Amino acid sequence: MKTFEVILPIAGHAYLIIQAETKKEAIGQAFDEVALCNIEEWEALTEFNRGKVCYCPQPWEVTAEEVDIGC
Repeated sequence: MKTFEVILPIAGHAYLIIQAETKKEAIGQAFDEVALCNIEEWEALTEFNRGKVCYCPQPWEVTAEEVDIGC
């Protein structure tokens, strides 16, 4: 039996609650604070893209929406 090191590309998204003054600030802070425990969904892929076809699951870009947490 042979032994192999295998690297799988993964794609998915993390979910964080961030307190900030602006959407831009919230996104920047999220990049600083994201951790493995924030990963909400992920999937292993054989490749990210081929030509003009993207195999990554959505969302494909950063989003930030203001929410009312009721306090």
